[in-house]
Amino acid sequence: MDKATCYPKPSLPVRILKRALVRIRILLINLRCPGLKIGNCPQIDFSRVRFDTWPGPVIIGNACIIRGGDITGHVIMGERVKLINPSRIGGSSQYKVLIGDDTWIAPNAYIVPLTHAYKRKDITIAEQGSRGGDIIIGEDCWIGTNVVISPGITIGNGAVIGANSVVTKDIPEYAIAVGAPAKVISYRE
Repeated sequence: MDKATCYPKPSLPVRILKRALVRIRILLINLRCPGLKIGNCPQIDFSRVRFDTWPGPVIIGNACIIRGGDITGHVIMGERVKLINPSRIGGSSQYKVLIGDDTWIAPNAYIVPLTHAYKRKDITIAEQGSRGGDIIIGEDCWIGTNVVISPGITIGNGAVIGANSVVTKDIPEYAIAVGAPAKVISYRE
């Protein structure tokens, strides 16, 4: 039995009131985070999500479901993106994270386009600064639990990244990739 048959649909006044309360909450968050833009009909657990819009805007598309996590920096989510708690998605002043429509991200994903530089031996790692690149996740992707996506990676439309994978190379469209480092094992049919 699906959920639609289990619970009666709320009446129109109840739905309007719920949407109004969500809009008020978004307005209050925008006072604290002026670079935050949230589309229509979001389902956001505000008690479990931390938004930080410095240094770039955080744009959440229409009908996104966000159950928890940290979303910071320059992040642009398409429509109907589902982020299951808790995950870390963060952009930076130089690099951004782009997530396509209808993408699902499972718990504990780490998607940050910046990492420490560490190649030189003549100075400490702390003195070497950082390096990075934009992370682009296509439409209709599934990012599994505990996935780490390295800076500068592009994941093609329809790709599936298996749980506990570390993505260090671009993943083609409709590929299924698993492992650390993630390797393509097959393609969606």
